[in-house]
Amino acid sequence: MKYFLLMFFLIAVNCNQLKKTINNTATKETVMKTEEELVVVLKNANNVADAKALIENSGLTWETLVINDKTLKAALIKVPVQKKTFWLERLKTSNVFSSVVVNSEETIKKIKYIAKNTFVKIRRTHCRGICPVFDVLFFNDGKVTFNGIEHVPFKGKKDFTLTKKQFQELKNYFSKTTFNLYPISYIDRSVADLPSTIITHQNKEIKIKRWKNVPKELVLANAYLDKILKQEKLLE
Repeated sequence: MKYFLLMFFLIAVNCNQLKKTINNTATKETVMKTEEELVVVLKNANNVADAKALIENSGLTWETLVINDKTLKAALIKVPVQKKTFWLERLKTSNVFSSVVVNSEETIKKIKYIAKNTFVKIRRTHCRGICPVFDVLFFNDGKVTFNGIEHVPFKGKKDFTLTKKQFQELKNYFSKTTFNLYPISYIDRSVADLPSTIITHQNKEIKIKRWKNVPKELVLANAYLDKILKQEKLLE
């Protein structure tokens, strides 16, 4: 009888310990799952304050800048786990972020890889009319990622690859510029209703609001970029 009672006591103790372990694990998992970490890449690397304000005014948590380069800024934010899908879509359409993804070990590496291997990036902004709004990445291997936002024949992301001739011509156009010596902006503040073109190349970003005083070489390079997009029926 004593042996039976001892065995019963040991089983009860083990069950209680197992139950506590399961409960503790479930509690930890519940705590871990209340928030989801997202990485947001800013479209405008000079606009950190406004991007942070958008996140915090939406009731979300801005953690820190995980990439803080001159022309590339990416932040770690937290959203309620049950609204992860909602915020992924909402932030993608905010026109503040070029990319919104769930954080993982590979996420930041991939973002840095894309930035390192980008030959040129073009972004066109809104105006009061029907100006095309989009951003496009031209990579060092000739691949292109287009993201149509508004007033373009194709909305959403589309990937394509330049021919060797196209990519060589693109490089030739930019080699004729002195991109690093240009001012960082060509803006005529007397004209309000014009879209901005933001060109990022050689780790430098140039914002153009009016093309009147822009160097001819840069005008021609931009025109060739437009020609490529029109050939792909991504611009009209």
